[in-house]
Amino acid sequence: MIGIVCIGNIKYSPYLEKYVKILEDEQKEYEVLFWSRDNSDNLYPDNFICFDKNSDLGQHGIIKSVRFLQYGLWLKNIIGFKKYDGLIILTTLSGIILWSTILMKYKDKYIFDIRDYSYEKYKLFFHLEEKIIKYSMFTCISSIGFKEFLPPKYDYVIAHNFNYNDLNLRKAFKKKPKGSVINLVWNGIVRYFDHQSAIIDRLKNDSRFNIIYHGSGPELDKFKKYCSDNKINNVFFTGAYDNNTKYLLLNDADILNNSYAIKNEVKYAISNKYYDGVIYAIPQLVEVNSFKHKKVSELGIGIGLDVHNNGFANQLYDYYFDINAIDFNESCNKELQSILKEDEVYLKKISEFVLE
Repeated sequence: MIGIVCIGNIKYSPYLEKYVKILEDEQKEYEVLFWSRDNSDNLYPDNFICFDKNSDLGQHGIIKSVRFLQYGLWLKNIIGFKKYDGLIILTTLSGIILWSTILMKYKDKYIFDIRDYSYEKYKLFFHLEEKIIKYSMFTCISSIGFKEFLPPKYDYVIAHNFNYNDLNLRKAFKKKPKGSVINLVWNGIVRYFDHQSAIIDRLKNDSRFNIIYHGSGPELDKFKKYCSDNKINNVFFTGAYDNNTKYLLLNDADILNNSYAIKNEVKYAISNKYYDGVIYAIPQLVEVNSFKHKKVSELGIGIGLDVHNNGFANQLYDYYFDINAIDFNESCNKELQSILKEDEVYLKKISEFVLE
């Protein structure tokens, strides 16, 4: 039996799906050990085992630390009792919590899946992470940009974070007539208030733009209050949605709002929205001076703009109407083929692990 370890809620871990599909296709037994950090009442199969101690974003650091220790002990007890044949470790922190168990009992019997920048600036953390990478069957990363902060000399496998079902709903980019209203659309957890409110300020009550947020999150009410208090009439919130209907929400998107505040966890990452932009052929707005900015600029599939620039609105509007639709669609198609080719390698490596 294979054990899959996930430090977060399942609903925020779409990359779990590829592992589960391969395990089920190969009829391999598995269990998912995860942490329902917001005590959500989602129903999961019996082989999804939940640690249900609450740990929300607003909790004091001491309480969070205690919860992490409790989760670590819970994991070690279950893994010790179950004696899994192999482990799939989703995200860096899951690996760090289990480092002693992994290195003592599972050398070359686990996949290490890195999805974000964590605490690599700390020497002990970096050292433990390198050990986990060294003794994994393979380590995958969700962005080639992660090589900037991860231990060098290792052969990392690229693990793209997209859903194959979305490929059946692909469409080509068709530019609106010049002078039309542009829909700037965000989909996903509504967050990064400081950064997003700066975008809202640049575009507020500008008749050339609608700003639309699809999704929920702990900061949603803060966004709504900000727009109400400032009498902003061109920002719209639609609330939570099912991923199966995401394509419907993106049908009216002219530019995808894929712009985040620059922090280390963002600077090197490729977000889920990046894949939405490529698959659904939607030009994307990204933050400046990030790996994502470099990617969309080189490929010609988006633009990076400084939200503090007074010319932000004009630059964004002009960018859209300067797009050559033929070139843009060709660039999206080319990037998608590259993604699929790399994902084929990733899926093959998972299958080899499962069948070993």
